[in-house]
Amino acid sequence: MRILAWSDLHVDYPDNRALVAELRGEPGDVLLVAGDVSDRLDRLKAVLGELRERFEAVLFVPGNHDLWVRRTHHEDSLAKLEAVLDCCAELDVHTTPARFGEGALAVWVVPLFGWYRRPEEGADSLFLPKAGEDPTLRMWSDNVFIKWPTRAGASLADHLLARNEPWLARDFDAPVVSFSHFLPRQDLLFSTPREREALNLELEDRYPAFNFSRVAGTSRLEAQLRRLGSVVHVHGHQHRDRYRIIDGVLYVSHCLGYPHEPGRGEGKPPRVVWTDGGWPAA
Repeated sequence: MRILAWSDLHVDYPDNRALVAELRGEPGDVLLVAGDVSDRLDRLKAVLGELRERFEAVLFVPGNHDLWVRRTHHEDSLAKLEAVLDCCAELDVHTTPARFGEGALAVWVVPLFGWYRRPEEGADSLFLPKAGEDPTLRMWSDNVFIKWPTRAGASLADHLLARNEPWLARDFDAPVVSFSHFLPRQDLLFSTPREREALNLELEDRYPAFNFSRVAGTSRLEAQLRRLGSVVHVHGHQHRDRYRIIDGVLYVSHCLGYPHEPGRGEGKPPRVVWTDGGWPAA
């Protein structure tokens, strides 16, 4: 059995949709999809349905794009979230913990819902100041397409993080692989020289007014995955790959991303993050 990770499929791009359509897993493969498939519910349902037919199991957490309400009849992003979860239940796509394998090869996979915390919203933001930035993030599409109802009684981050609480007190009888769309740590924001070389990344900042750390994630996700006892944590959102061991946890980001972004080559299939009872070598 292998567990594979993929995120930020963005299948509204025809090139990405074609890559997803071509993907096939090996017998027994489990696929983690760490958010941002499409803001169109019909398209998200079609893609998750196709993947479910080709893999032993599929697990999913929504990203920010999946909760946009620009092309939907849903009144707000909370209603959209419930529709996405209903869609996953209909397709037999897991959005709650699931156990795979037997004996010494058993492993739990735990989806962690989340959101980002902006710096003005709390100390658990991943924010770092950036010279010349636009603090209003006027270019950030969530400002327009995410609609959070006042009736919800909590911030979007608090509401989604609270959905993970039932799993945090459980006693898992096998290693835990967790995954979220959003980043759990500040130090994952920045690429290492090795990562830049692998992706042929330039040091030039093409968007000097945009400070991604304002909308990257929250350190509460880190606290939650540590409470779970995760040995591997997969995330997405930043469209930059990561494969790092920090304080005994392997952090992996493996994003399909946008067609014009570096690292795509002829395609970018999911990455194996667990096999034969442990994580594979880098």
